[in-house]
Amino acid sequence: MAFIVNTAQYLPANEIFNDDLTQFPPKYRQLIEEKAGIKTRRHVTDECTSDLGALAVKELLRKTGMNPAEVDVLICATSSPDRIQPATATRIQEMCGFKNAYAFDINSVCSGGIYGLKIASSLINDGAKNVIVVASEVYSKLLNPKDIATFPYFGDGAAAVLLSGHGAFELKDILLFSDGSGCDVIQVPAGGSMLPAANVKKERDYYFSMEGQTVYRFACEKGSELIGLLSKRNEVAADRVITHQANLNIIKEIARRTDVSDEKFFINVDKYANTAGASVLIALSEYLESEEAKKENHVFLAAFGGGLSWGGCYLKKEHDIK
Repeated sequence: MAFIVNTAQYLPANEIFNDDLTQFPPKYRQLIEEKAGIKTRRHVTDECTSDLGALAVKELLRKTGMNPAEVDVLICATSSPDRIQPATATRIQEMCGFKNAYAFDINSVCSGGIYGLKIASSLINDGAKNVIVVASEVYSKLLNPKDIATFPYFGDGAAAVLLSGHGAFELKDILLFSDGSGCDVIQVPAGGSMLPAANVKKERDYYFSMEGQTVYRFACEKGSELIGLLSKRNEVAADRVITHQANLNIIKEIARRTDVSDEKFFINVDKYANTAGASVLIALSEYLESEEAKKENHVFLAAFGGGLSWGGCYLKKEHDIK
């Protein structure tokens, strides 16, 4: 069995409010909160994805008191890696002093945190003692700052989770899905082998893009489906639901479709916007530091993103985090 021992998060200090987005007319800036519930987001200055990830991991080590030599595996979930190669995880490994670990990346875009938990759980069940999943994203460097459809809705951040064979929350059930027919719905077209740098004709191909309405429908459908599946498979109702923090209206629609009260959904999209693969783990880390977490025993996680991919997790409390 695999358990969450503790979590930590790191958000850049640079806070960007809607009114700071002066490249857009005032009438558009006023719509950002209305459309997505976002009031502010964090952006890096000079940091890259591994910098944020390492700071989240170091905070996790501080909270748990774990010696870096005791970490067996480091998994980095990111869709905004430092470079195409090598794995961003290896730079985090070096910065954190994990001399006895192996490190690798996964990319399931906004579902990456859940995918990381699944892999970590399997490694624990296969004999690993201590596995860290760090989800880290720097989308501010992937976005076209002049694109009103994307730039205001994303932020940067990282979160780390320590998993072991004993801990505060057991990973009772994890579900993963993907549908490759939607692989072009969310993408950064250029920079890989499909459209290498030498063949790029349009600068916008280096920027993140998505089909907004398609993503909205997909997120509402799969988010609500995941919550229903977790409840049915485990014969339990969630005390708390933590979904991917993409858009407040998506979260409200998921609540409506599942008949789960709005009050049970954890919300921090207003503060951080969409932090992609780091979103669910940042929210989980913040939730576990709250007073509500001490009173609640059954937590559902649900994420959905590029690929298209989606995944859910049921966490059952064994005891409060120490």
